[in-house]
Amino acid sequence: MERNRRRREDAGLMTKTLVGIASVTFLVAWICSSYEITFTHVISTIDVILEESEYYKSTKQWMASSLDATWHEVSIPSRKAEHIQAINPEVDVAAGGKHVFTPEQLHFFDGTRDSKPCYLAILGRVYNVDGKKEYYGPGKSYHHFAGRDATRAFTTGDFTENGLVATTHGLSHDELLSIRDWVSFYEKEYPLVGVVADLYYDSEGQPTAELTDVLARVEKANEYRKAQAVEIEVFPPCNSEYNSNGGRVWCSTKSGGVERQWAGVPRKLIEPTTKKYRCACVKNFGPGVSGAEEVKSSSNRGDLDHPDLELFPDCSPTSNSCKIVS
Repeated sequence: MERNRRRREDAGLMTKTLVGIASVTFLVAWICSSYEITFTHVISTIDVILEESEYYKSTKQWMASSLDATWHEVSIPSRKAEHIQAINPEVDVAAGGKHVFTPEQLHFFDGTRDSKPCYLAILGRVYNVDGKKEYYGPGKSYHHFAGRDATRAFTTGDFTENGLVATTHGLSHDELLSIRDWVSFYEKEYPLVGVVADLYYDSEGQPTAELTDVLARVEKANEYRKAQAVEIEVFPPCNSEYNSNGGRVWCSTKSGGVERQWAGVPRKLIEPTTKKYRCACVKNFGPGVSGAEEVKSSSNRGDLDHPDLELFPDCSPTSNSCKIVS
């Protein structure tokens, strides 16, 4: 009886929540289109107003905890270069009953046969995911990966037959690190049952030259990520907002998620190789923090003289906010 009552209460709470979300969505869309106000600002304002309601606060907390629990079930680790170990290419197939599968054999372990468990492969490593058929079973969200090595799709999200392939050619640094993270996740959460003799392992279960090349590229991407992390501390990303007329970028002591004692001023930070840029907050007083030779000669201009920085058009060099014209 008590259980049924609680179920009715939970169902009522969910129904009210969904109705509330629909109403708020309509209101936000109307305000944004009528007054050309950014979505983020409207949501923030509504959130502050509704925080006065105990019902809203309890519903918000319930939704947050539900989302956290769901994400915890299926998410991969956050990509922090220093926290994830390099992938060991060696798999001792003679130990613990591990096997060398052909692609054809692996296909029989796609979760559609009651007599066989559900397996998947990534970078040639085969994992038993049968314990999570609610994710990998037929018709479920991750069934695309079952019974095959679809390494590329783990990071591209291309679940067509052309995308569900093992090759990593042409992937970016971030995409390679995403694959590294997925391997780390499966190593931690699921039993390794063998390898698939195809692109990354031979018929004896030994790593191929292709796997050696991929892991070298992953390590290069890892070093790039470490360098990026240092760059973010020196040149934190700007705050930004955009609408149909353009937008603006500005700096604060917490912009980019980097807490610091200075806010800085917006500048274009140019990537020397690609010539692409992002908005960076640049320290504009005292000694610089970048260590570049060009900034060492001045003791009171921060990093303003760094060679990879450019001013935004029509923006004062001393302003901490710049308009962006679309």
